[in-house]
Amino acid sequence: MHLVRYAMVGGIGIPVSEIALWFFYHLLFKDNHGFFFVAQLCSFEISTTVNFLLNQYFTYREQAQHVKGWGLVKRAVRAQVTSFSANLVSLLTGDILVYLFNVNPYIATLAGIILAFGYNYFISRRFVYRDIKTEEVAEIVTTTPLN
Repeated sequence: MHLVRYAMVGGIGIPVSEIALWFFYHLLFKDNHGFFFVAQLCSFEISTTVNFLLNQYFTYREQAQHVKGWGLVKRAVRAQVTSFSANLVSLLTGDILVYLFNVNPYIATLAGIILAFGYNYFISRRFVYRDIKTEEVAEIVTTTPLN
């Protein structure tokens, strides 16, 4: 069930990212090509934050009630790192397919997105959305004195 919800949230993240890119690039930076990369970074940040919140409270809602305060901030930072690394997986996959294997760029981009989705889901499960009980046990074990 998590995989389906995660995919739904990812599907929502695409238009969020595109709308944010349009806002930053077209409205804020007035189509100045020198600011395209900055607009991309801003849209990435917004879509990653929206995806994190939706995953936190929809995909992994059974954990949301247990993660508050600094725990939520730490989880959000881990989500940023995993999303960034998944973005790199997507870009590298597309580039390798295009430049080394002469694959059509649109097919290569799609392959990169699919691979990055799988990567991001599994890395997020282990790095961002670990089972709360496992985290609590690990914290108790590492913070309990050994007298």
